[in-house]
Amino acid sequence: MSTPFDRAAACPSCGAPITFRFAGAMAQVCKHCKFVVARTDRDLRAVGRVADLVEIPTPLQLGVTGRWGNEPFVVDGRVQLDRAGAPGAPWQEIFIAFPASGRWTWVAYAQGRWYATSEAPLPLNGLPPWTALQPGGRVHLEGHGVFTVIEVGRRRVISAEGEMPYVAAPGVVTGFADIAGPRGEFGTIDYGDGRSIPPKLYLGRQIDPAVMQLDTGAPVEMPTAQVTAVTCPNCGGNLPLAAPGTAERIVCRYCGTTSDLANGALVALGQAPRPPEEPYLPLGAEGQLRGMRVLCIGYVIRGCTVEGERYRWREYLLYGGPRVGYLWLMEEDGAWQLVTPLSGGEVHVNGPTAQYQGRTYAWKQSVHAQVEYVIGEFYWKVEIGETVQAAEYQGPDGTLSIEQAPTEVSTSFCAPLSGKELAAAFHLAPPPKPGLGGAGGASSRAVLILVIIVLLLIALVLFSDCGSGGGSGGVIFFPSVGSPSFGGGK
Repeated sequence: MSTPFDRAAACPSCGAPITFRFAGAMAQVCKHCKFVVARTDRDLRAVGRVADLVEIPTPLQLGVTGRWGNEPFVVDGRVQLDRAGAPGAPWQEIFIAFPASGRWTWVAYAQGRWYATSEAPLPLNGLPPWTALQPGGRVHLEGHGVFTVIEVGRRRVISAEGEMPYVAAPGVVTGFADIAGPRGEFGTIDYGDGRSIPPKLYLGRQIDPAVMQLDTGAPVEMPTAQVTAVTCPNCGGNLPLAAPGTAERIVCRYCGTTSDLANGALVALGQAPRPPEEPYLPLGAEGQLRGMRVLCIGYVIRGCTVEGERYRWREYLLYGGPRVGYLWLMEEDGAWQLVTPLSGGEVHVNGPTAQYQGRTYAWKQSVHAQVEYVIGEFYWKVEIGETVQAAEYQGPDGTLSIEQAPTEVSTSFCAPLSGKELAAAFHLAPPPKPGLGGAGGASSRAVLILVIIVLLLIALVLFSDCGSGGGSGGVIFFPSVGSPSFGGGK
């Protein structure tokens, strides 16, 4: 008869031998039949078959050993998940065990950042209802602190390998909420399926991958982006792919075909309108910007409507490899900004102000920003017409941008960047200077209005000189000409 301490038994699905190496592991994927096998206090149970693993590059392969600080570790398993409402963009989490202490942690990589989380006790006052959580809202977890909600969604396991402390059955949909704290804390509330799978809380923080030293001597991450290529399924154009591990959607620069990335190939979804103008920074351009090697991989034109006027600006997505991750350049009316994504927990909004790193930023404006044109490679499923509520908070050193979507919120810091610095970084001719045209045509309209006013004044003077000598007065209303702007960045 099996006991809770047994670590070897036959797979209940295919009969192959299964051995649990780590005492804390409660599930394992059978290497022979790919069933997830759960260990109970009485026996082993097959809970579902996983699909083949998606090719998501990682240096933390199954069985790799190393030291985390001074403690030895082994990569004991990994799980790949997908959003239930937006399939086709899986991510993976790595299960790392520490045999000497018996503890374990999950490690994940997303958009240039590494995170480590472990299971934590549920708050004494319970978890807030999943339906009550809103991206950008604050949640107090008794005994753990106050966190900002970054994303609320539903997910499911699609594949896995090795051992894990716990994993939902493949295909079972569970609710989750990602949360972030003000000092790099990060966590996930797993709400389970509302029936047989109980909720769990995982807390940890953003980490420097250098804390993990592999016994092979290989780096945990590659220092630069390695560009490969994929073929447009419509026109056959050769499209560079800078981040195969995190790219979700590619819009062909030649024919506008929108495609999702699946197993290294593109699956065509439809056509997107071509941008009305060529980007100043060409796709594929490589530069050295403020000490970072970056590639320009995406181009977006977004716009908003204010009092009946349409204003537009341009955004360029940059990729700096696994260490730097993603950055944005935003240009409006010839003025440039470097946009750096932030953890939502670093910024605290309090009424008309926002706090970041001890500094106060004052509310400037809020607009509905809509995607109008797009080409290139992106880390989310970008779509024409996609709209977010974007708020700006202005400070002495730059601008905080907070973009609110239905299921997630993203925060970034926008710092001024001179056209001269940008041109030097990418070895290009200088871009047009501010005031010589730009988003929404605000400057052009201002010049046109000024010319009309001058002509009207001249006509009034001539009319006065030719008249009977009587004076006439009037009021000329100067229309308000301005171009709302904010920093992009998902």
